[in-house]
Amino acid sequence: MRRRAMRISSVCFALGVWGAASPPTGQAQELELQGLLDQLRGDLQAPGAILGLRLPDGRTITVASGVSDLESGRAIGEADAYFLGSVSKVYTATVTLRLVEEGRLTLEEPLSAYVPSLSRSNEVTLRHLLSHTSGLRDFYSYLYYRPERAEMIELVTKDWEQEDLLGLTERFGYGFDPGTDWSYSNTNYYLLGLIIERVTGMTLADAYRSYIYEPLELKKTWLTWHEPAALPLEVTGYMGPVEGWDHSDMFGELGPTTILDRSPVEWGAGGLAASATDALTFMHGLMTGQLLGQSMHENMTTFRTTARLGASPSSASEASRSDGYGLGLVRMERPGFTLVGHGGLFTGHTTGLWYVPRCDVTISFFFNRGFVGQRPALDRILPAINRLFLDLCDCATPQ
Repeated sequence: MRRRAMRISSVCFALGVWGAASPPTGQAQELELQGLLDQLRGDLQAPGAILGLRLPDGRTITVASGVSDLESGRAIGEADAYFLGSVSKVYTATVTLRLVEEGRLTLEEPLSAYVPSLSRSNEVTLRHLLSHTSGLRDFYSYLYYRPERAEMIELVTKDWEQEDLLGLTERFGYGFDPGTDWSYSNTNYYLLGLIIERVTGMTLADAYRSYIYEPLELKKTWLTWHEPAALPLEVTGYMGPVEGWDHSDMFGELGPTTILDRSPVEWGAGGLAASATDALTFMHGLMTGQLLGQSMHENMTTFRTTARLGASPSSASEASRSDGYGLGLVRMERPGFTLVGHGGLFTGHTTGLWYVPRCDVTISFFFNRGFVGQRPALDRILPAINRLFLDLCDCATPQ
């Protein structure tokens, strides 16, 4: 498939903020990124962190800081794989849209074609599921936000059968009529995983492999808890109190969340793990037309303006800015930047995978501490990238 840059209106790197000084090159750039990540990780009180960049010339730069495990003291590695959390939704949406391109699904097809037992499933379309406009309430919130830690662990790690989870979907029902409003719900992406399996006859893990890993030659991406030969996770997650984040204190001051590392329920909504290099390769490949044709790409990147996405502290909000959701992709506005991608939060892990369309720069970051805010991290990372790589964006005024 012919490579093409995604065309989304975007604000270029704000060159005027940094003046005309030449950026450092080569090893000096990597050292400065390392210093940034060391400081950022310390400020966010995360045991470890990984930051990866893919630049327009094809270079990939990854740096790591801190430890993967406090008990062993093992240094976190640049190639360590980590939980993607809700970044997995981009992968699930991509496979769904590939099936639409093949004529095996349509965006306006009713959910009842695959889950006829669910109430009002004839009113819900695949587009509704992909865009979080189905109205289906998020049964994941019931599992994770339990008042007692022991109860939460029991529910999250339970070996749920598909029919049991469909029962939870039915139990919690709809918050609004399908197609009339927007509300982020992991339930939508659980159902998309189920549809992918029923249409292809493959496991969801094999569908990811066929439609994404193999075309892009990804070597270190897998669906955790659902593959017999899954790679071992190399990073321990931690949770501790973070102001503005409900339930962030469930594991004490800073406790390991390894007991939740087997969470079969995440699946198509948040169950993938990957290395930073694989994540960068995926996002760049998606954004440059290596996985989807133009029509599906345009559908995926048509964004509905939404309320601020994610469980971020109110102090991070900006009244003049809004986020947007397409089909499995988030548009996020930061000062001087428009980004496309997704954030991920899985208990003791925080992940971001973002693309800057104007400059063809892809960013991945990971902290092995839960409830780290995406926006505060990006607001430190983006200006540093701008300063270090001024030659990436040949413009001086917003577009």
